[in-house]
Amino acid sequence: NWVYDWDTMQLISGHYQTGDTLPKDMFQKLVDARKYMAGSQMLRQLYYSAMDMEWHTSSDPWKTIMDRVAAEYTVLQPLPEDMFPCSFMHVWGGGYAAGYYSYKWAEVLAVDAFGAFEEAGLENRDKLAEIGK
Repeated sequence: NWVYDWDTMQLISGHYQTGDTLPKDMFQKLVDARKYMAGSQMLRQLYYSAMDMEWHTSSDPWKTIMDRVAAEYTVLQPLPEDMFPCSFMHVWGGGYAAGYYSYKWAEVLAVDAFGAFEEAGLENRDKLAEIGK
């Protein structure tokens, strides 16, 4: 969140040769790019999270679960030959076991924490330091 604040970007950016800070138009492109396809990216993470939770709480076959969850969370339904879940190693080999949702939860916590800094005033270093303790 910090790099999407203009004043912060002015403090941390600098061209490696000239030292010039990031121009405003390039900064705006960075901000705009953050929003590009954000809805699709969120749906994808919610789809993975919902599938993960259902796989660990339902006795239905994995393909049935995938199709049911996809109907709710995807714009385009998976192809009949889609076997993505068989290689979804975050869930099967990475220790997430019904915890994939933690990616979205971490984003919520990050936005909430950054909100506390915004309320204090991103330019107020004393207040920021106090919050950051």
